[in-house]
Amino acid sequence: MEAPYQVSVRLVQRENGKYGSGHICGGVVITQRLIVSAAHCTFAPKKKGFRRAREYVLIMGSTFLSKKDTTTLQYNVQMVVNHPSYDHETYINDITLFFINGYIPWNSEVTALPLSTRQYSVGTKCVVSGWGSQETGGSRSNSLQAAEIPIISRAECIRSYGNIPVTQICAGYMHGGTDSCQGDSGGPLQCHNTLVGIVSYGGKCAEKDYPGVYTNVIKYTNWIYRINNSFDYSIYKNGSLQLTVWPTILAVFILASY
Repeated sequence: MEAPYQVSVRLVQRENGKYGSGHICGGVVITQRLIVSAAHCTFAPKKKGFRRAREYVLIMGSTFLSKKDTTTLQYNVQMVVNHPSYDHETYINDITLFFINGYIPWNSEVTALPLSTRQYSVGTKCVVSGWGSQETGGSRSNSLQAAEIPIISRAECIRSYGNIPVTQICAGYMHGGTDSCQGDSGGPLQCHNTLVGIVSYGGKCAEKDYPGVYTNVIKYTNWIYRINNSFDYSIYKNGSLQLTVWPTILAVFILASY
């Protein structure tokens, strides 16, 4: 599997109709029970609010969206924790954490992607992956896709989108042609085998002068650690729990080393 840390975030209600039809976003494995994704993937516009944990099922270890492999793993979600300052209008602080109701075995095809400990320079080649559309308005890909794209300068990003915060970065090509797209949201921007960005938004897919915008993961490392340390890794329960501070800390993060 090209991106063994890649997760398909699905809605249970849609998934019950046909396997694979529930996919709405991507996600990234960062511990044996924690997946990071985009906060806008948890927002339900019709409800004007956020979905509950019980509405999700997470699939990993698969190359194909609509077909289970012998390596496929499936988990219900125990808790969903959105960043408290997420703004659905601007997509600022577009990051969420899914705490799954089970352990991912490290002897499986699934592995965690280490959180980046550095800000990469302009031009650094990175990889974005997912099952998203291959053109604006197109259907989602049934097989996991990946593309190499470079980090774009902040100045170029601002020329495209206006004054973006340092908690967002841009990646792609100013001439267009290669980009993330609908259905890739929440998935990884991987640079040198570390998690640097989370797919957030953009113009039309692969549009000239509009590179992809990604949540800048390094700006949220402390928040991720703090929330992760509030989970009790010995408790398993399906449902719609809100964030609770637990006394026991059993998580182990994989950190990038240089």
